[in-house]
Amino acid sequence: MRPSLDRLTTEGSPCDVVTPTPVRVAPTLRAVLSDPDGDPVSAEFEVSRTTEGSESPSGLRFSTGAKTSGSQFSWTVPDTVPDGPVSWRVRAKDADGYGPWSDSAEQGWCRYLKDTQVPPAPGVASPDVPDGGDEWADAVGRHPAFTFTSAAPDVVEYRYTFGAEAARTARPEEPGGPVTVRLSPSSPGVKILEVQARDGAGNLSAPTRYTLRIASPADSVARWKLDDAAGSQAAAEASGGQSAWAGQGVTFGAEGPTGTSVTGAATLGGEYDGWLRAEVEAADPAKTFAVSAWVRPEDVDRGMTAVSQTGFIAPSDYALGTAVGEDGQPSFTFSLPDASGGATRVTGGAPTPGEWAHLMGVYDPVAGSARLYVDGALAASADAAVPDGLPLGYVEIGRELESDGLHWTGNWHGDLADVRVWDRVVLPEEIADLGHRTPQRTGYWAMNTVRTEEGSTGTPDAWGQQSLLLYGDAHLDTTDPLAGEGSISLDGDGDHLDSDGHQVDTARSYTVTARVRLHQWAPEQDMALFAQGGDEADAFTLRYRGSGAGWEAVFAHGDTSDAATTTLTAPYGDGAHTFAVQYDDKAGEVRLFQDGVRTDSAPYAAADAWDAYRALQVGRDGAGRGGDHHLDGDVDEVRTYAGVLSATEIRTLAGPEEHPDL
Repeated sequence: MRPSLDRLTTEGSPCDVVTPTPVRVAPTLRAVLSDPDGDPVSAEFEVSRTTEGSESPSGLRFSTGAKTSGSQFSWTVPDTVPDGPVSWRVRAKDADGYGPWSDSAEQGWCRYLKDTQVPPAPGVASPDVPDGGDEWADAVGRHPAFTFTSAAPDVVEYRYTFGAEAARTARPEEPGGPVTVRLSPSSPGVKILEVQARDGAGNLSAPTRYTLRIASPADSVARWKLDDAAGSQAAAEASGGQSAWAGQGVTFGAEGPTGTSVTGAATLGGEYDGWLRAEVEAADPAKTFAVSAWVRPEDVDRGMTAVSQTGFIAPSDYALGTAVGEDGQPSFTFSLPDASGGATRVTGGAPTPGEWAHLMGVYDPVAGSARLYVDGALAASADAAVPDGLPLGYVEIGRELESDGLHWTGNWHGDLADVRVWDRVVLPEEIADLGHRTPQRTGYWAMNTVRTEEGSTGTPDAWGQQSLLLYGDAHLDTTDPLAGEGSISLDGDGDHLDSDGHQVDTARSYTVTARVRLHQWAPEQDMALFAQGGDEADAFTLRYRGSGAGWEAVFAHGDTSDAATTTLTAPYGDGAHTFAVQYDDKAGEVRLFQDGVRTDSAPYAAADAWDAYRALQVGRDGAGRGGDHHLDGDVDEVRTYAGVLSATEIRTLAGPEEHPDL
């Protein structure tokens, strides 16, 4: 009936006869004791401590009441036992007397160390960002290092918070040792890093506060706008200090992507002499970097390179462009070398001949990831680790070296504009701005007035030209408008509005938004807010579903009654809501927003998209011809766009005000 050491614990930690278990308060000792005959047993605990200046230990014992065999017994050591190392043991007692102590047969005493001494505040130092002062550090999109140290030899953990981020922990390799962490400031301004040291007993030090002054994000280290005048022989550098010389197959003077600040582009013919070279080592591929370009491919049946950095008699340091998959489908791609001598490739989005797209490749060695963005949205990502020591090459625009390091490949056929390289992580919000093209607004109905012309009543658009025609009992309501001076009220019994015109090409990127307020709480019938269809199907419809008391956007994959569909959902809520449906042909994705927040998204391939040629329906849908799911509610602020509104613009439209200029 000798107690087994593996059934003894000190404050929840296993019995340790070698290294004392650190505790911050008087611990509770626990033991599971049994009797061979199954008789009831009690426990006797003993603690022993040798005080300073004494040659013999002092002890204290405690006996418990009896319990059934196999029970757990416990004793919380009194606070009168002073701080420092303490040994303890336990034995069982039955009707016949005491059994052997747990330390008998050379098993040893369990040990703990009571420590109430708070460690000193830790030291914090950084070679990258100074503490306080007037110096502003270039740290956005980078990973500055911070080293935590402690004068206490028993510190086992550092707890730290940075700005508004949640608390994190870092553990040194050995107690009392230093630890280095890397932080990534996501915005400029004054930030506070707060660090505390915790010892093995759980004592937490006072905090050390380190003040960081973070400067605005650094600009690109190399840039070629490619907006040079027709006849130029080179692309002037906008940053980086080196022009890009052009081959014979390059002509300047093309138009840049509309809806952006990019005013010009270079046209490359896809032949061997169609390239530009800048003799600058813009990025070290083993370190943090990003590369971007506006691209307009004319050929998507083969892989093409928009920009690369090519080593000397070595594969490319990176490449950004297009690729064709094993299934024959084209996509955009960002590739990096890996340790095996091969490449890490991330692919996503769907290039369209003659259409502009913004590509951004980001390599983050701290996160161990390569990311590809298309038109400002993340299209694909993968784990990546670029080995150190690669030979750095020059920036090549419109081509890259093959893996043999000798022959050129991937000659670009189409237009290229605004090639840029950064030596940092470009943040998602920056990428969204860089890749955003202001879409063309094709319709906006504020629904503040109605007018009657040639026997038809409608609410005019922002230009006073095209009206949404009112049918049934649809009427203007100025008593409680959703926005502005009025809304259109529908009663669910055949009421609807018709744009009497083709609003958006649903085979290409589009965004449609509207504000709605249902007249009943959680009605049982299905009701459509808007739709645009063809002969047999709606390319998109947004409707409330009574069976689930929620909203759904349905995108048909073709103009047939049995076409496959992609469905996105949003929750139901009382009151007024602003919805936006969106198709992004470059990202190959459809999205649903409610009150400025994306609630759902899903892949939607270019092959699934088709142009629904009929008019926009508001307040109903129905297999392209209209007539189903009439809305019982109020409608306002209907907008249609050819192109993709940004998340920021969609949030703006969800506000209570009208935005006639957006």
